[in-house]
Amino acid sequence: MIDGAGMIDAPPLLAPESALRLLRDTCAGSSWRVREVLEAEVVKERPGRRRTLRYRVVAERHGGAAREVIWYAKHYRGSRGQRVFWLLRSLGAVAPDVLVPEPIGFSPKLKLLVMSTLEGSSLSETLGRSGNTDSSVGRVGRALAWVHGAEIPRCAEYLRTHGPREEIDVLEGARRRASESPLPAQWAGPFMELCSLVEDKLAHCENQDLGQRRALGQTLLHRDLHPGQVILPGDGAGIGLLDWDDAALGEPELDLGNLEAHLLLDDLQRRGSVRTAPLLIGALRAGYLARGEISLARLATYRRAALLRLATLERLADPRISVLDWAELASALTKAASI
Repeated sequence: MIDGAGMIDAPPLLAPESALRLLRDTCAGSSWRVREVLEAEVVKERPGRRRTLRYRVVAERHGGAAREVIWYAKHYRGSRGQRVFWLLRSLGAVAPDVLVPEPIGFSPKLKLLVMSTLEGSSLSETLGRSGNTDSSVGRVGRALAWVHGAEIPRCAEYLRTHGPREEIDVLEGARRRASESPLPAQWAGPFMELCSLVEDKLAHCENQDLGQRRALGQTLLHRDLHPGQVILPGDGAGIGLLDWDDAALGEPELDLGNLEAHLLLDDLQRRGSVRTAPLLIGALRAGYLARGEISLARLATYRRAALLRLATLERLADPRISVLDWAELASALTKAASI
């Protein structure tokens, strides 16, 4: 039942009878009662780290009528699931304008986290449609500022800090991928120089204004924010944010810079050039500034770091999602980082 990575093999999580027992054990302390597992599938696998499963179940809540619902479950190798379970419960209490999946249950023994689904379209899907998306992106900015302003009890006990020093380490990983990639040498040279420049900027952020940086370092960060993680409910109430596995404490500009970098990436993948992203970035910042404060210098540095990291990820140039091949996309992202 336990594989070499210390995780439960997938079959017990998928077979209806065994999955029913596991879900009942995991959700025993919640208000939900699982009656039947109709369907179970693995939707994402990160070997040795976690797998994500989708369950279609018949369940009832507070003794109400049984009904069919969709749940997602994350099965972890390590202890991250307990932290995410705590964080989802905390966010639901302190940030009502920000929607997160309802944490239905967590089993420390199984390392299984069960959550509800969020209804609505992802920001990524919305960006792919024609029409004005500025207002939606502005709402995302306001919601992100709400997250960064949330005061969550015991936050520092559960989350690590991720700031300029850690971003330098991330760029070192990007350097290694670049040096091992088949990308052309005429790209690699300017890329490495730009990495050095951004690393110097990050080091400056690390060393300057230490008192202010420490205060900002207590901000709750999502740390993996991209359009696919943002859900826009059809009724316009709130903004949904998925996948809090990489949450940390740090400077708010990191989240905002990462999302801005992904808006530029989305433009390049869909259209082959930067066209709509500047307007969307303007709307995102305006929405954020309606509730929060940022340092534009720090924001620019974090965005450049994110763009350089994205340039070294070959999967982003998959022809199913990008009109540019990897060399073209890497060059365009690096150019955007140089501005």
